[in-house]
Amino acid sequence: MQDLKIALTLLAAFIAGIFGFVPELGGLQYERLVRNGSHIEHSTMLTILLSQTKPSQLTQDLGASQFVNPTATNSWWASSFVHASDGHDYLIVSHVILPNLNVSTVLLRASILDINDTAYYWQVSWLQNVSSRAAHVQNGAPGVVTKYFGFVSVDPTNPLDKMRIWCITEHVELNITFQLSAPVILNGGTGTFPFGDETTLEWSMPAGITDGHFTANRKLLTIDSASSLTWYDRQLIWPFAPMGGPARSNWTWFQVHLGERTMSIWAWDTLDGQRFQFATVRDEPGIHHVLAITEFTPSSRQWTSPCSKTTYSLDWVVALVDGTRLELSSVRDDQELCTQDGTIATYEGYINVAGTRRDETISGYGLVEVAPMTMITKPT
Repeated sequence: MQDLKIALTLLAAFIAGIFGFVPELGGLQYERLVRNGSHIEHSTMLTILLSQTKPSQLTQDLGASQFVNPTATNSWWASSFVHASDGHDYLIVSHVILPNLNVSTVLLRASILDINDTAYYWQVSWLQNVSSRAAHVQNGAPGVVTKYFGFVSVDPTNPLDKMRIWCITEHVELNITFQLSAPVILNGGTGTFPFGDETTLEWSMPAGITDGHFTANRKLLTIDSASSLTWYDRQLIWPFAPMGGPARSNWTWFQVHLGERTMSIWAWDTLDGQRFQFATVRDEPGIHHVLAITEFTPSSRQWTSPCSKTTYSLDWVVALVDGTRLELSSVRDDQELCTQDGTIATYEGYINVAGTRRDETISGYGLVEVAPMTMITKPT
């Protein structure tokens, strides 16, 4: 097992050195996405093409969706893949969950992993009471602000421009700004899809220009914006939507970077034992494919968290209906964000990606997020 960990560490450094983290500059471009029915190849595949013609009608305006929705669970999430002034590459995860305004707490969490030396990893995760307005939407700006943590739009009048994240704690300290400079990924093709007996809106900006600084090994490090990127997810969840489906109980989600090809891959199980899974693939700016997953196999290489007591798989095989086959592997076992009492936990891990497509070898990097079944309960 120790040899495997060493091999994964070396592979992580090798992958990071080859690919680098290159931000995109094309802008969101979502306003030009159109649905083109002539490109539906079969019942399990939907293509959305970039066009100058009339745009596809979205269920939510993306600019408006940046602001707090008082009737939904609000999530602002980012994974920053950065090259720092010490010559190392890092994964920095930042996340805020603000339930609907009837709930008095907000979940704040962040982590820093040294990709070249995976022995360096810290995470913080805590619930903060907002009934005393300790956390609030700052002057109506999109996002959440607390004394030690913030995740907000820089300019409230232009919510699709830049966002800033900061965290000031003993082990995780960061101040990052990223631009929404990459063409958007609309999960499910339109950004909205059924999630058990809930409806979710989730759109992604996969490779924004990133700068700022953070602390690692007791050193203040500067981010090289030319070799860094941030994947940003904005998610809204409305429970008890009139869909008649079973309650969501868990999920595994991957973001995958394969050069210009980026993927958002979902798989979740419901309390009555059903499995739902699909991949939204952006082959190039403005072109989306929504693909069925034909295989989703977790490995027997596992890790049990001493915090949440949850056992996670650390490798997966995922095959798509277009013939793409991916092998995804976490580079470090402990990459779980977990509150001190162990009641709220999510695995957020850097992964190496290898595989084949149309008899060609492909490789890249990404992140896996696992919300275990033990952490999800049906609201009452």
